[in-house]
Amino acid sequence: MIIAHTIVMKMSVEVDDNIKRQVKEIFQHMENQVIAKLFVDKNKCLTCTQTHEILELLAELAPEGKLRIDIYNKNDNPTEIEQYKVERYPTILLHGDEEYNVMFTGIPSGYEFGTLVEDILDISARKVTLKAENLEKIKKIDKPIHIQVFVTPTCPYCPSAVRMAHKAAMANPNIIGEGVEATEFPMLAQKYYVMGVPKTVINEGKVQFEGAYPEDKFVEMVLQAYKDA
Repeated sequence: MIIAHTIVMKMSVEVDDNIKRQVKEIFQHMENQVIAKLFVDKNKCLTCTQTHEILELLAELAPEGKLRIDIYNKNDNPTEIEQYKVERYPTILLHGDEEYNVMFTGIPSGYEFGTLVEDILDISARKVTLKAENLEKIKKIDKPIHIQVFVTPTCPYCPSAVRMAHKAAMANPNIIGEGVEATEFPMLAQKYYVMGVPKTVINEGKVQFEGAYPEDKFVEMVLQAYKDA
């Protein structure tokens, strides 16, 4: 399930009523509370307000108490910024009973709105939707792995790539799975020569590839990065 959706970044976020109905229906299956930590920079961030609005909307569509939003401002919450190693704004971290490194940097607009919805559902279910054999491989990783998936809002292939990174992060606390909105962070995209999306960069570019790889191939690339770490 991927929800294709357009968000207009003006003074507020515009969401189609049909999309709202779909999300509300989907969220009726939420089992446990999900915590969305939103890190913002009130002074410089251009999309922090809209990202906050997206999360507030999702909280309204979820059953009462199932989606909690915690806001941390760069200047007001330096301890939390340092604790979670936040470097760019806006950044969303999704947690369940455990603190996962499920991260989205930049506004989750367009097709990435669906990514966010699916992540919330998985974390609410406390379930990692990977094949059993791949899950076991990921769980054995005992070194830090940072997976960055560069995306754009209009890319229909990007959500599946980000979701793979997020599933890996849910499976193993040694893994950071981060979706990065490439147009919001052009210098970072330029650093890794992002010419097309999705592009996945693991451990500062030691392993990188373009395209939405199927699960088995994606896990193979993560394990390659693990061996090289």
